[in-house]
Amino acid sequence: MDLILIILIPILIVCGCAWYRMNPQIPMSIMPALLLGVVIAGSVFGHDFFHAPFGPIPITLDRLLLLAAIAMFGWRWLKGREDLPNFNSMDVAIFVWIVCLTLNTLSHDWRAMDKSPLSRLLFFNLLPVVVYFLARSYKTKIGDLRVIALVLGGFGVYLALIALAEIAELYAVIFPRYIVTSEESEFFGRGRGPFLNPVSNGIFLSVCMCCCWMWWPRLNRVGKFGLLLAGGLLSAGCFATLTRSVWLGFIVGAGIFTWLPASRKQRGALVLATTIIAIIASPFISDKIWAFKRDKYVTVADMEQSAQLRELFLTIAVDMFQDRPLLGCGFGQYTIAKRPYLQDPYSGQPLSLAKPFYQHNVFLAHLVETGLVGLITLLWVLAVIAYASWSVWRDKSLDLWPRQFGLLSLVVLAHYFISGMFHDVSIVPMNQTLLFFLAGIINNIKNNGLEFSNSRSSPSSNDPVPASQPDLELPSFNQKTTFS
Repeated sequence: MDLILIILIPILIVCGCAWYRMNPQIPMSIMPALLLGVVIAGSVFGHDFFHAPFGPIPITLDRLLLLAAIAMFGWRWLKGREDLPNFNSMDVAIFVWIVCLTLNTLSHDWRAMDKSPLSRLLFFNLLPVVVYFLARSYKTKIGDLRVIALVLGGFGVYLALIALAEIAELYAVIFPRYIVTSEESEFFGRGRGPFLNPVSNGIFLSVCMCCCWMWWPRLNRVGKFGLLLAGGLLSAGCFATLTRSVWLGFIVGAGIFTWLPASRKQRGALVLATTIIAIIASPFISDKIWAFKRDKYVTVADMEQSAQLRELFLTIAVDMFQDRPLLGCGFGQYTIAKRPYLQDPYSGQPLSLAKPFYQHNVFLAHLVETGLVGLITLLWVLAVIAYASWSVWRDKSLDLWPRQFGLLSLVVLAHYFISGMFHDVSIVPMNQTLLFFLAGIINNIKNNGLEFSNSRSSPSSNDPVPASQPDLELPSFNQKTTFS
């Protein structure tokens, strides 16, 4: 069966690309479609769904799609149809970060734990950077952005339904089946989704929610009513993750996407509505938000202990950093390197309780494993992406679609930062892939601004309402946008 899939899948990819090429009705270029396929396939049909051994690197569907995208870009470059882009500040930051990560990995025992450090470097970091390079290099068009927003919005509806089915224990309707049958029991009982991780599921739900809301100014009242229903469903899916950091990130992401485009009058209404909701909800949730049963096989007492563990993680991280402040203990080496620090008799804390766990903070994890060099380069990358995203949103010469993608990138960064304060979000590969996929699109927009300018777009994609306008519904916003 594996051999049949290995032969069949490349054939289907080639046939699909040829169909895309010959069908003028499809408003999306092949390269963005392949990269979007990498994000979706890696999320739903990744290693847990299907993998086949092929030397040292297992074959998965998303890796085959990425290989097809690399081959396509290489062929177009050899034919002179694509040029390698000139480096800018974002490229330099990502390049320096990935080089530091690679050198740090190879300078330590990368064969440890069945080559786990090397696997993390390759699948969780290098491959997402390849996605970034391809998304950044190919000349994306506004039609591509529309389809990406549409597909991710629909993907969010799927994730929300699966998350709700998980907490309702409707296991018969859950697809793929590995969500239920996987031997990975951590977080079982929450809305883990196909990622088997409620934090990753929450990040994607937040992004997909914003992709749905991109269509708000372009739809009539019936369409807007449908968006409200979809928004409610995705919000329920977010709640189904039963993870506090996800809730906070979802609220902040929704706030970014509604606050920044809103007029002064609308912002006042948002503040008033948020205050009223907080006052009404506070008596019902204040006593339960810190301790409640979430995982099916974990008690409320265990949940309370998980919050107390974070102080232990911080103590261990500080001790490890003091011993190796510059380069850390080695990327992917935390599981082994932390063991001597669990036996500290002078700490006065039960540090041994932290033995089974990874670091629960992405920034502390980078600090411990890669030292100040690794943490500073990571923060540099995030800061450059944030600045570029903000610049795209503020550039009123651009069409509304690329500007909304600037906001979307800011939402991902906000969620990455908030969830990263409580979880190491870098150890789930699709978190990194989504982050760098959108970063590549943002860099693409900045470097091909003329392709996304108002003068080259349809009249239905004008600027959003300035702060002095009382309503989002400008005359141009009431016109339906069609794929062209």
